[in-house]
Amino acid sequence: MTKVRVPGVKIYVSKGITYAYDRASGVRLTPPHTIGTPEWWRALEEIRAKAKPEAKEKPGTWGSLVVSYRASPRFLSDLAPRTRADYQKVLDYLGPLHDVALTRWSRGFVAALRDRAQKEKGRRFANYVLSVVSVVFAHGIERELADANPVRDVKKLRRPKGQPRANRPWATEEWDAVIAAASPEIRAAIMLGGVLGYRQGEALSVKRDTWNRTAGTLSRISAKSGKPVRVQAPEAVVEALAALPEHRAVTLLVNSRGQPWKEDGFRGSFFRLIRQLEAAGKVADGLTFHGLRHTAATQMRQLGFDTRTIADMLGQETEGMAAHYSREADLEPKLRGVVVKLDQENRKRTKAV
Repeated sequence: MTKVRVPGVKIYVSKGITYAYDRASGVRLTPPHTIGTPEWWRALEEIRAKAKPEAKEKPGTWGSLVVSYRASPRFLSDLAPRTRADYQKVLDYLGPLHDVALTRWSRGFVAALRDRAQKEKGRRFANYVLSVVSVVFAHGIERELADANPVRDVKKLRRPKGQPRANRPWATEEWDAVIAAASPEIRAAIMLGGVLGYRQGEALSVKRDTWNRTAGTLSRISAKSGKPVRVQAPEAVVEALAALPEHRAVTLLVNSRGQPWKEDGFRGSFFRLIRQLEAAGKVADGLTFHGLRHTAATQMRQLGFDTRTIADMLGQETEGMAAHYSREADLEPKLRGVVVKLDQENRKRTKAV
């Protein structure tokens, strides 16, 4: 299961059971609710509401709008647990604006907020602030709690020229070097990421029974969109999974002890390998596991697959994100055939004249 971090909540395991402890209210959330599910979030909201009954939201403020949004199906049901936790980080960051009237949220106000977030948290977080604020105001407009979305026409911050792109695709020689040096446990995860586009959390949490050896198929639920993806596993992935040691863990992937990977443990092992290869001059700076998702999309784009197909493989709802992941694809080989056909057509036109 992907580990979910929630500000103000301590998550721990006792006797094999996962519990969550809300620090503010002093209440422990116990099963049967699985952490991160809509039911769990509702229980947390109820506990916090009871702990602070005197806290009244002023109508027409950012705080009242956030409370309404967090109680809506769009937040509780439509978002994947990881996305919901990411949204909550932004909402917590904007907590000091709780009592600010919605009438003050102008385009200039939001632009200043974006710039401040960039200085404090970086460009990517600043752009995410814009996205979350826009979603909250869209909810407000729908519920007639807000008149307009102040994020409209506020531009996201571009990556400075010359700055290396985060999570870039892996070069072919880098891929070969890492695959050759990786242990079977790490190699299997890399194959799921670089061939099928699994996110790290998806690869580590996918259950063993999602791999149908007889049919040769793999199934997963996209961590972000919640979209189911079932595919025939490519040979390279099948071989990597077959090389894993026999184990009885509930997860498909395991560490060298045959136990499910913990994200911190996997991240440490993965980057230890990458740093060793960097020191040996076999890979360049900037290799990340999420870059494998870009690698998978780039390869599919270069092979001529359209963005809808790539989106389906990655578990994305929209083609826009597929285009984002594959934007560095080298399309020259694919377009070579287009040029040949254009030449043929132009010759026919010339003869006709």
